[in-house]
Order: sequence, then structure tokens, then C-alpha cells
Amino acid sequence: MPPPALAAESPRRTLAALGLSPRKSLGQNFLTDRNVAAKIVALARSFHPPFLEIGPGLGALTDPLAEAGAPVVAVEIDRGLAAYLRDRLEGTGVEVLEADFLAVPEQEWRVRFPAGGTVVGNLPYSISSPAVLRLIELRHLFPRAILMLQREVVDRLCAGPGGKEYGILSVYLGVLAEARREFVVRRACFHPAPDVDSAVMSVRFAGETPEPLVAALRTVVRAAFAHRRKTLRNAPVPFLPGGSGQWSELLQAAGIDPAGRAEEVPPPAYLALARAFAGI
Repeated sequence: MPPPALAAESPRRTLAALGLSPRKSLGQNFLTDRNVAAKIVALARSFHPPFLEIGPGLGALTDPLAEAGAPVVAVEIDRGLAAYLRDRLEGTGVEVLEADFLAVPEQEWRVRFPAGGTVVGNLPYSISSPAVLRLIELRHLFPRAILMLQREVVDRLCAGPGGKEYGILSVYLGVLAEARREFVVRRACFHPAPDVDSAVMSVRFAGETPEPLVAALRTVVRAAFAHRRKTLRNAPVPFLPGGSGQWSELLQAAGIDPAGRAEEVPPPAYLALARAFAGI
């Protein structure tokens, strides 16, 4: 029996009935727009179940996923919300796990998702970057994701070279995945309404990139962006015995001008730099 449609209720009234209130420390902004929820779930279902939902809150996305009969593991850090969802969703295909997504070990996810799965989540700003980095680590287990984040964060994650939005995470996703902004969600669609709009993005991790190469990519990209206003030849490279001279040689081997800046280098060139550094 599917659960009652939570989105038809007022989050304000539901929270009040539970004796709860939005916790600013957890960045809790509850989605209230059923049409937006339906669009997000449609995107997620195009990626196929089972689903790992990060931060289900009051169940605005969990409900339509459950109604479609999709198996879901919903990880919720808030004890009160986790207890509420567990009680309300009993008997459905939803397992509610009270935990911090960032702290759950990979092995636990492997037990719950032996054949992998799709991630769905409305992520608070405070954990946006750590969550994306964690999903990169878990990309072999969760090769697909539909994420809702602050619009400016999505713009940075999906940015191409040549602008101020382009940064370390832009490069990682540019090398390891196809990341695309799907649509904007206005701030009025949440309770409480945040100060900025949000956006939904899709992530499709591609291929099998060896872990040594990913580690090398992290090292060279962090060095390149350490002083992004300076030219690449001035990047700090304590990991190279030959110092800046060896760094310039690696840049040139990858077809990168040492006189350029980090934000001008496209993801494939950073991958070539990582290969040169790792000798792969």
C-alpha cells in the first residue's frame, strides 16, 4: 500500500504536528511543489532503480518513488524525520537509514546495493562539495545521480573553462562524468524559502578510470587552482622532486602553456597532465 501523498500536505503543519521545526544547521528547506517533485522523480526513474535518496526530509521525493514501486534506501541525518518516515513508510519498498551520508562506509552501501544504483537528493549548501566528492569516490557503485542544489553551485559544477565558475569540482566532473543542469527550481518552492534559487542537475559517470589516475588528477588539479590568479608555472608543487622546473615540463608534455591560468585549461588537458604526472 503506497503512503499518503505528503506533498499534498503543508510541511509547516506537518512539522508542527511532529513538534519539529526546520534546522538551519542542517540546511533544511523542504520541497513543497508537487510538479517539481514529479519532474525530479521522472529524471531519476529514467536512470533506473534501486535508488539511494540523500536527505529525504518529509518525503516529497520518497513518496512518488515509493508509489512507483521503486526500491529506495533513504538516508536521513535528522532523528525526528527519520523516525517519522520509518513509521509512515512501513510496508513499502523504502528503507529509512538514520545516518550521515558522508559517514556511511562504502561497504555498507555495497551490501545494500550489490548491483549498484541511482542517487537522488536535495542537498543543503553546507554539504554540496563534500557530497559530490563522496559520490565521485562511490562512482563505480552509483554511476548515476539526480541532485538538487543551490543554483550557483550547479552552475559551478557544470561550468566549462574560461570563467570564474570553473574550478576543481568542474574539472573532476568534466573528466569523470557528464554533468548537466536540467532545470531551475525557484526559492518559493520550499519551506522555509531559501535566499537563492536551486537547480536540478544530472550526473552520469563514464567509463572505468583507474584509481591511481584519479589520485593523480586530484593532485595536479589542486596544485593548478591553488593560486588561480597566478600563472600555472607558479603553482605550489611540493609533491615533485624537481619542483617548478619539472612541473613546467609536465605541463608542456600535456600540451598546456605554463604561462596560462588554471581556469583556461579544459578537462581533457588536465587528464593528460595527470597521466604525465602518474606515468600512465
